[in-house]
Amino acid sequence: MKRKPKIAFFSLTSCEGCQFVLIDLGEKFFNLLKKVKLIDFSLIEEIPFPKGKVKIDVSFVEGLPIKKEEVRLLKKIRKESKILVAIGNCAALGGIPEMKNYQGKERTIRYIYKRLDGILNPEIKEIDNFVKVDFVISGCPINGEEFLKFAKDLIKGKIPKISQKPICSECPHQGKKTCFLKKREPCLGPITLRGCGAVCPKNSQLCYGCRGILKGINPKGFLETLKKFKKPEEIEDNLEIFGIKDNIEKLKAL
Repeated sequence: MKRKPKIAFFSLTSCEGCQFVLIDLGEKFFNLLKKVKLIDFSLIEEIPFPKGKVKIDVSFVEGLPIKKEEVRLLKKIRKESKILVAIGNCAALGGIPEMKNYQGKERTIRYIYKRLDGILNPEIKEIDNFVKVDFVISGCPINGEEFLKFAKDLIKGKIPKISQKPICSECPHQGKKTCFLKKREPCLGPITLRGCGAVCPKNSQLCYGCRGILKGINPKGFLETLKKFKKPEEIEDNLEIFGIKDNIEKLKAL
């Protein structure tokens, strides 16, 4: 009998929204699980991470390592996995939690806790700051159908190729008067990786870049264009929402 690939889903500090997307796929997701051996997925069953060496073909990691125990778990996952996949904006880009870095973590924590004794307040870091990440499935949350497409290759040991096209290529407003940029609104669609079906623009919302920026682009010109009709601080606010600000800064520095 052919050995089934072993896969696991791990949740670090997160809302677990990306895993709920998979559950919402219903039969499609469970048909995928029939083809694999599931090692861990807390939303389906409380399966403890086996002790000792556990060779996993593909591990999908959602969220951020905030606690020391999560850092240790993440390193164990990496050690035991042939392929490690970051799923969702938090794992890949720092997500909404990374706003704390931009706005001052010492000030931000005081909005939540009156007493700080014993409260950890680390800088928010994407998981690739701690371990090697082999592939990223972007979004906040991820797109379920896109996950299934990538998962078919991943469980075969193949790293999928991602088409480097912008959200604008999926947007129904492209080239029309209803385009946010034509209305002088700071939409990040032109520099953001496609794959979500432009769900936010379709619902009359700006794209805030939750899927990350396209590879090989220089955002300087685009940002200069935005500054012609929006204040720099408003543009900065939009870049901070899903954690792409530091990625933009790195590219601008090249």
